[in-house]
Amino acid sequence: MDNTSKLRDHKLVPDFNPANSLGLPERRLLMQLTGPQERLDYPTESMKMSNGCEVEKYIIPEEDRQKVLDALYPFTDQPGLDEMRLDLHTNKTFRVRDFIVTREGDGNFLVTPYYAEQGGTVLDWMMPDKDACGSGCMIVKKGKTGASPVE
Repeated sequence: MDNTSKLRDHKLVPDFNPANSLGLPERRLLMQLTGPQERLDYPTESMKMSNGCEVEKYIIPEEDRQKVLDALYPFTDQPGLDEMRLDLHTNKTFRVRDFIVTREGDGNFLVTPYYAEQGGTVLDWMMPDKDACGSGCMIVKKGKTGASPVE
């Protein structure tokens, strides 16, 4: 069985299309952590990915960005909105407040501003200064379930 066949059979991303494989391993892991999620109460627009497919991207107003980050960030070491992070896939830095949230399958995915280029999710947010990473441990927040994260 080739890798495409294995990916197509995956149940956590029910609308999987082999052309839409950017960030797939990360989205699978995030779905294991969060379970299915209700849609956020924000409008969406289409975002074209570098592989030619399109995903839904939430339009989140500036005044709600902290609330959304608080709800979707899956680890205990949550950065502030004005902190810088490195997208591990593109090796580009970004300000956390520039995050994107996509709706794919049954999940809301917190991703880097460069997600459309290489598929970097919140799992790929690294401290820009390697010496500042501390122990490198990430602890999953308790209580992350499929409940609607933003009210």
